[in-house]
Amino acid sequence: MVSSVNNSVSGITASLTRQETSANNVANLSTEGSKKDTVIQSEGSTGGVVVHIEKSTTSGPLLPEADGTLREGSNVNLAEEAVNQVIAETELGANIAALKATQESEQSLIDLFA
Repeated sequence: MVSSVNNSVSGITASLTRQETSANNVANLSTEGSKKDTVIQSEGSTGGVVVHIEKSTTSGPLLPEADGTLREGSNVNLAEEAVNQVIAETELGANIAALKATQESEQSLIDLFA
């Protein structure tokens, strides 16, 4: 049961990282030349979730200046970040439910021996 707790905790940590990364991206939506961060999740060697954050290399849109020059805008897509935030919320809820189920199972096992 320890591994299921560890898996749930790593999933909770991953969902919080996704939420924080998305919030940072949205905060930099209007920052000139800002590149979004992308959360990559994978399975750890002993289970659980491993999180990597990668900086996007995609260029932002070119925006005209008053003097006729162009500057690079942020490559953050607000709609994509809204989806990332919903994913993070759903992941968090699922991992909390799994952690709660593990706790209830452990309590039932203790009650059997009590």
